Amino acid sequence: MKTKNATILAVIVFVAAIAVITVVIAWLSANLPTSDGLEHRHDNGHTVETYPPTPYEAYDYQSPIYETPPMYTPGNNFNDIPYEEEHPELPPYNGEDYLNPYTPGYDYIFTPIFTSEPLPEHIIQLITGVTFHDTTPFGYDYLTYLTVTHVNFYGESVLGHLIVAASIGYEVLDIFREIYEGGFPIYSIKLIDYFNASDYLSMAANNSHAFNFRYIAGTNTISRHGFGVAIDINPVQNPYIRGETIWPAAGAEYVDRSYVRPGMIVPGNVVYNAFISRGWIWGGYWNWPRDYHHFERRR
Repeated sequence: MKTKNATILAVIVFVAAIAVITVVIAWLSANLPTSDGLEHRHDNGHTVETYPPTPYEAYDYQSPIYETPPMYTPGNNFNDIPYEEEHPELPPYNGEDYLNPYTPGYDYIFTPIFTSEPLPEHIIQLITGVTFHDTTPFGYDYLTYLTVTHVNFYGESVLGHLIVAASIGYEVLDIFREIYEGGFPIYSIKLIDYFNASDYLSMAANNSHAFNFRYIAGTNTISRHGFGVAIDINPVQNPYIRGETIWPAAGAEYVDRSYVRPGMIVPGNVVYNAFISRGWIWGGYWNWPRDYHHFERRR
């Protein structure tokens, strides 16, 4: 009898132990942190950039205006790209107040960062084959990697990153420092490589960017973005308009430029003045198309 009871007790203990182990394993599986491989931490340790979700089911196509010819044609000079000289009348800046990150007497813990450096190795690996190609007619040392502080749409000071031509790196830092000190909100500043170099996907995500080696549609002429001398800011609030075509689609809400809202670029505001005062050209002055988010340098 004692042996039988001992056997029954052992079976009960064994079953109970299995149940406890099963519960523990289930809990660990549900609560241990996992990594999906999407995060990429920069070496400077200041920020974490996250790849956008893929696939882009809602925007699974390329903008037809940015088709890339198969080969680069030597001899193209980006100074020869025509642009609209006329400046049509546009509504003046209405003085709308933006949240200014600098409040007198407030002790800020976050120190604004504006730095330029040669392309770090992890950035070279990121852009190779995406925005930097075998046909790119210059080396990595032609470009510089910028870290800039900007105000987001929640009034927070956050970091963004741009790649531009090294020759204008410090000028671009001064531009973004001026924009930041003016409190102008910029939704996102990420390398367009995180959007697979798709200008449309970057626009749809309201992302601001600079370098992307590509050609003007239907030509063998390199875009100014391809030389790192063009910058797009808040494409949703400042859409590309060609006839009835509006990119990105959400930009339709901002076609009326007389109703000025945060994030919009209009003559006389801090973004406009920061670029124009340094000789940059604004796509908002072009008659066809109107490219309100686009600035480019031609000197």
